[in-house]
Parts: sequence; C-alpha cells; structure tokens
Amino acid sequence: MPKVKEVSIPSLEELVLIKMPKLKRCSCISLRDLNSCLRVLTIEKCPALKVFDLFGNRHKFKIEQKFWLPRLCELIIHHCPLLVVPRPLPSSSTVSRISMRGVSKFPRIDSQSCGSLTIGENPEVYDSDEDPFDKSADNLSVLDGNILAFHNPRFLTELIISCCQNLTSISFKGLSQLVSLKKLRILHCPGPFSFDVPPDHTHEDFSKADTHEDLTAANWNALPSLEHLGIFSCGIAWECLSLILQHAPALMELDLCRCPKLESLQLNSCTTLQKLSIQNCESLGTLEVLQSNSLRDMELSEVPNLKSLQLHSCTALEELVIFGSAVCVLEGSESLRKLHVYDNPYLKSLHLYSCTELKELDIFCCTSPSTIEGFQSLGSLRSLRLRNCCGLHSCLESLPVQDYELCPQLGVLEIDEFSFLATSFCRQLTSLQSLVIHCRGEGTKAARLTDDQERGLLLLDSLAQLQFENYKHLKYLPAGLHRLRSLQVLLISNCPSISELPDLPPSLQELRIIYVCEELKQQSKLRASSKLKVRIDYEYVN
Repeated sequence: MPKVKEVSIPSLEELVLIKMPKLKRCSCISLRDLNSCLRVLTIEKCPALKVFDLFGNRHKFKIEQKFWLPRLCELIIHHCPLLVVPRPLPSSSTVSRISMRGVSKFPRIDSQSCGSLTIGENPEVYDSDEDPFDKSADNLSVLDGNILAFHNPRFLTELIISCCQNLTSISFKGLSQLVSLKKLRILHCPGPFSFDVPPDHTHEDFSKADTHEDLTAANWNALPSLEHLGIFSCGIAWECLSLILQHAPALMELDLCRCPKLESLQLNSCTTLQKLSIQNCESLGTLEVLQSNSLRDMELSEVPNLKSLQLHSCTALEELVIFGSAVCVLEGSESLRKLHVYDNPYLKSLHLYSCTELKELDIFCCTSPSTIEGFQSLGSLRSLRLRNCCGLHSCLESLPVQDYELCPQLGVLEIDEFSFLATSFCRQLTSLQSLVIHCRGEGTKAARLTDDQERGLLLLDSLAQLQFENYKHLKYLPAGLHRLRSLQVLLISNCPSISELPDLPPSLQELRIIYVCEELKQQSKLRASSKLKVRIDYEYVN
C-alpha cells in the first residue's frame, strides 16, 4: 500500500503498519474501543506519518494515563520521524516488548518482558564494524522519567544506558521510580554528565512529584534494590558516582572501566559490596574502601596513577589482584590471604607491613620496583612467586640477616633467575619445601650456576622438591646436588642442553624429565631402581 495517505482503523487486537511511505494520518472509527482492545501495535517505516488519533494528536477525546492502552502487550515503532508519542505506557505488567527507533524526541528504546530496558544502542548486539552511536541516541541530552517510564518502573530489573554521547543529565527522580532495579549499566556515554536532583529531596517531594500514584520508590534510598552497577567508557566524575553509591544500600558489585575523569574513589558507604573491579581509569589517584565487611573479590587493572590503597575494616577481603597499577602502599590489609601484582612497570616500591595474614604473594613482570618493605611482617606467607622482576634482586640482597627465621612458614618459592639464590633473603629460608626455577623468554645464557649461587641453593637443606624449567642454555646441574639431604623429587623440564646427571641425594624418590636430550633420557633410565622412580615425558620407566 505504498500510495495510501490516510487509514481509518476499526476496533482491533493487532495493528501492523509497515512500509507505507505516503501515510500521513491514522484515524480511529472508535477511539475508545480501539484503546481498550489493542494488544499489539507495530508501525515501521512510515516516514510521513504525523497524526495517530490513539496518541492524542489533534483529537479532542482524552484518555487518562492509567486507562491508556490497558491491554497492550507489544509496542514497536521504528523509523517514523514525524510521529509524536506524547506519553509513556501505563504501569502494566502485561507489556512484554517495547521497541522504539527513529521516533521524534525519543532515543532508541528496547524493552523485554524479562524486565530489561535498553536506552540507546545495545553494545552486545550492534555490528562492531559500524559506528555504535546512532543519531537518535545522540539527540538525547537529558534522560528523564518520561523515557524511563516506557517500561513499567515497578517491574524493571535491568537498565542499560548506552552510546548516548551527548548525554549531560540523568533524572534522579526518574531513577528513584525503579524500585526493583537490580542491575544498572551505563556504557559509552563519553561526555561529562550529572544527576538532576531536586533541591529538597525528601520522601514527600518524591511521592508528590511521581505521576504513578502507587509507586513506593519515594524513600531516599532511591535505588533500594540495586545490586550491580557497571560504568564503562563514560565521562563520570566522583561527585556524580558518589550520589548513586550513597543511595544504593544493597550494592554488591561495582565495575568501573575507562572512566578518565574519575580521580578519587571513597567507598565508605558501600557496606554490602562484595566485588570491586576497576580497569583503565588513568586519572584515579586514591582509593579508600572502609567498613566494607562483605568485600571478598577486588581487581585493579591499568590504573597507573593509583599510589595508595586503603582497605580498613575490609575483614572479608582475602584476595587482591593489582594489574598495571602503581599501588605501593597497602593500608589496612590485615585480612588479605592472596596478593597478585602483575605487569606493573610504574611500581617503584611495595609496602607490605599490614599484610600480616598473607599466605600467597605473586609478583610478575614488575621491572621497576627496587624495594619491598615489610617482609618481616609476612610470618604467615606460604607461597612466593617472583618472576620477571629484575629490580628486586638488590632489594633481596640487602635484607639484613635476622636473629629469627624470615617467613618461617614459606613452603613454595618460584623464581626465574639463578641470581636470587645468592641473595641474603634466600639464605634465610631454612624451612623451604619446594623451589621452582623457571626461566621466561631467553633468560640467562649461563651454562652453570656460579659458586655463590650453588652455595645459596645448598643452604636450602629442607628442600623436598626442586624444579629446573625452560633453561635452554643450562648444561650442568649443580655438582653438590647430592648434599640436599631432604630432596625427594627432582624435575628437569625443557632444558635441552643438559646431557648428564650429577650424583643424586640418597633421599631422592622420584626423577622427572620432560623434553630433554636423548643422552639424559638414557642416563635417567639407568638410575631407575626400587627406591627411585623415573618418569620420562609423563611415563614411568619402572
């Protein structure tokens, strides 16, 4: 029907108008009957459509908000730029889908019966080869209650605001209607935006201003059910973010990624927070997490200017991952059990005085740090991994010899340089059970350990397991290996230049060799006995 300019609609349950380029007006034979019967309304690609009586355009018949389209289940309006939709849908649990695109005064809106509403382009759907910002979302500068009300606010559980690059303001009163909202995600809204808060935000003010008379969101815990907040690639600042956090008493997860204007973060009011992830926030300099007794999982990634991390009274936090950040001072981290510090070229020093309960410490690819302070506090440490941290050698060498055992519970040490064996630190590890020396990359080209390095190794007389891994240039194992009287397992992996075995300690119970030369394999077979198991490339020979 490409030439039709006007249609008269009878009483229907389903109305579909698609690809009618000349259509300008839809009138109703009985507006009251159509309003009460209509269940499905689809209007697509009607670029000339201006007037639809059901929407109240130029029609004297007025329908109260709560009686407008009471049976409607599905509303789809796409690419009708002249059509004015003057009001949101009524508060009804019967609506299963709402989709609006290319409609005057509204951004792209997609709502599903599962309780999810997307305003703008859904980042999980759009083609990555295309520009994610659509023009309708670009026109959105103020997100108010009229737009949020296109899904019944009381039943909405997830809200996604995405790709609205001109967004400057979000109505806090509009958000306060979403009493069941559990998940809020704001993505790809790069401009600085704020929340429009009434000057007197009292319970009475919200209840009076609310057009949905029976909403219960009027209390000043504006987002009482919110559990997950994610903000990605947005120009949000702390003043704006703090407003959400103060009024989300049930918040459990907070994800912040690529927020360049975020300079500080104080999470003192987030007492129910369980998971915190901060990534690529280049301006963030301070982070305080106080009184968060529920916080269990925390990750910091690519936060190069973050120098201080305060974790006072975070008694449930047991594991912390710091990746690509310059954090050097950990305060109030007495509950930490595991600390992983990865790929931090900005890190100059690390203070661990408060990590008194730490059991695992993993420092990987941190080329700059010259000092680690507080080793004497790590009395509970059981596992230590130092990999690709060449700057730490002088620090460990300069540790003074104590009149007590350093790290008395340390059972596992993994290093990637033989030079660590000659440090003052290694010489004090008299209770060490397992030592892994794993070369990464090309590593050293030395054919053997130096005399100082071998002496340091032989001082570890409590060793039960010793591993040499990935040393392509190593030709000779330590000649004094037989003096390690407690050694039970020896592993040689991917060391193709080693062709012979030295004398082995009588305590040795298992010899494992993987990816070595044939000469070493043959020698190892000859060492197999009833007391010594030999495993070559994952198979036992005896």
